[in-house]
Amino acid sequence: MERPPAAAEGEARRAREQAARVKKLQEQEKRQKVEFRKRMEQEVSAFIQASGEPRRRFQPMNKIERSIL
Repeated sequence: MERPPAAAEGEARRAREQAARVKKLQEQEKRQKVEFRKRMEQEVSAFIQASGEPRRRFQPMNKIERSIL
């Protein structure tokens, strides 16, 4: 049997670049989630310590941010 034709050099390079971009975006999203979590922990702990307010309102958030909070 014959081997399937190899991807052209340009196609292989584009695929590697695309994979690198996806990985970079995933790492950036992960850093943003960690930063958001730390910031929310600080806000919540400050709210708990300053118990003068009965409630704390947050800005509208997406599903992931709500699940973290």
